[in-house]
Amino acid sequence: MQISRKADYALRAMTILAGLAPDKTLQAQELAEAGKIPTKFLEQILLLLKRAGMLRSKRGVGGGYRLNRESRLISLAEIIEAVDGELIQLVDVDDFPTFAGSSGIVYYLGLAEKGINNKLRETSLEDIARHDAGDSMVGYGI
Repeated sequence: MQISRKADYALRAMTILAGLAPDKTLQAQELAEAGKIPTKFLEQILLLLKRAGMLRSKRGVGGGYRLNRESRLISLAEIIEAVDGELIQLVDVDDFPTFAGSSGIVYYLGLAEKGINNKLRETSLEDIARHDAGDSMVGYGI
């Protein structure tokens, strides 16, 4: 199981932006280079994240993207939902066939799904950025 490429790129971009000073922005091209993300694909992702209220953009000289909220207030789940529409789904209960043991599969995959999605909901961008930064200051906001 893997998250979508779109969610992967969104998480990369948001994590990079979480490490910026409050008054700094990054242009899409700079962000794409830093995160090893195709620029055209990233531009579409940035638009989705901006529409979801997680990013703000500034045009012109010194323009670019930055977080619209503090990194501690943006969960990984929120980012994934903004670009994919839903969180991790391990089994489609509505389309799962009935056979001996099928309810056990649905039950235990459902437990795993809940565990993963709860972890995504409780983990913030600040948590992710702090993992690499150690004790240095992370989580610049608006």
